[in-house]
Amino acid sequence: MRRTKAVVGIALTVLVLAGCGGGGSPDTEDENKGSAIPSAEASSRLKGPSVLLRVPSRYDAKQGWQHTLDWMPENYSAQPLVAVGARSGVVAYVDTTEDGYVVQVRDASTGTVRFTSRPWEPPAPLESGGLLGQSVQLPSVVTTVQGGREYVVLWAHGEVGGDALDKGEQSVRLLVYPSGASGSAVAPTREIDIPVDVLALGEDHLQVGDFGTGLEVHWESENTDRKAVAVDVTNGTFDRCADACADGVGLVRTDKGWVVSDYSHDTVSMPGAWDIRDAAPPGAEYPKDEANGEFVAVVGGRLFTRWQAGSGSVTHPLTALHDATTGKVEASIVCDRPGGRGAVVSPDGRFVAVGTVAFDLQRRSGFCLDAGEERKASVYIRSIADGGAAYGTLDDTRHDSERTAEVDLSAGTAAPRLLPEGTLVPDLTLKNVGVFLTPSQTSGLLVSVLRAR
Repeated sequence: MRRTKAVVGIALTVLVLAGCGGGGSPDTEDENKGSAIPSAEASSRLKGPSVLLRVPSRYDAKQGWQHTLDWMPENYSAQPLVAVGARSGVVAYVDTTEDGYVVQVRDASTGTVRFTSRPWEPPAPLESGGLLGQSVQLPSVVTTVQGGREYVVLWAHGEVGGDALDKGEQSVRLLVYPSGASGSAVAPTREIDIPVDVLALGEDHLQVGDFGTGLEVHWESENTDRKAVAVDVTNGTFDRCADACADGVGLVRTDKGWVVSDYSHDTVSMPGAWDIRDAAPPGAEYPKDEANGEFVAVVGGRLFTRWQAGSGSVTHPLTALHDATTGKVEASIVCDRPGGRGAVVSPDGRFVAVGTVAFDLQRRSGFCLDAGEERKASVYIRSIADGGAAYGTLDDTRHDSERTAEVDLSAGTAAPRLLPEGTLVPDLTLKNVGVFLTPSQTSGLLVSVLRAR
């Protein structure tokens, strides 16, 4: 049985480890005995996927590579264990060795390992985390761009500075690696601790990511306030949204300052610079009313906001897209249910979407994929490839039997096409590849990176 010394609390002593009893990555099973991480030499001899998935015709199920994260417990907190870097064309994921957690980074096109970090023991999970029936806190990985360079960041939330008698302090610890690093046992260029007071575990309570303007940490605090910190990964400094967030929530920090909303997300502004209600999209009714300019999501340095559009005595929700730095509206469209769980952007930055709404930034046009007179089901977009091929599901929740659809956002009509039953859609996209995250046939998570035809 493979054993990790990395601290994940008592949960790993009471939950079944998905990697117990063998397994190994399907691409390197013979060469990988006794270690969770394949060598660079073994990785250069990838023979292609051994588990064939049913995928959209854009992708070739037989061309690409796969890796299984078979160490994962059955129940873990909803933070990403896989990330992609659009600038450097890499796929990064959290894995384990006998000495702790590592982040491994592969070339997306070939599957060749670019680098593997040295093993790491993350901060100790909080006492309330990892108990039987609750999610295990696991390290996560994100990518971020700063100063024109891309970085891979391995991070974890836990308690630092405590001992058997005294409690420590909550912290999000960030380990920063240039995406262009190479070799094995690579040390981080910087370790950064962000003091936090997270209320509880879960995707909605703690987020670490790049929303298009650099790395940020957002969390819901113990007093139920939302807090935000922008991190400079090159020097380790960070900027708390303080004065700007005195009466609201930090959404994203730009070069010009913090974009904030009130606690109910009914208004959006950059204090002292602009107010979203002064940049109402065409057709918005009562642009000064507090019910307009409601925050929906942020991605790629742009804001999605919701308004009301009038048509006689009837009003309809209208979704607008704004530049986060200036607040200026870039495009808008009427759509009945524009909401969704997360915003996505194509690798080249041309297309963005949230829920059932998508925008082509080059043409300044929008698309509504909601149900209507001619469509009985809504399409919720999960990912967008370069060129405008968007993929989504007919349900806003993930389950095994969900139906999937494809939409060409480069076409004028953007009419969804139902995919054959059982077809999977990519969770992440890069130039010429799609990343599919599925349960392994044995246990754990199967990472399949398939080439576009």
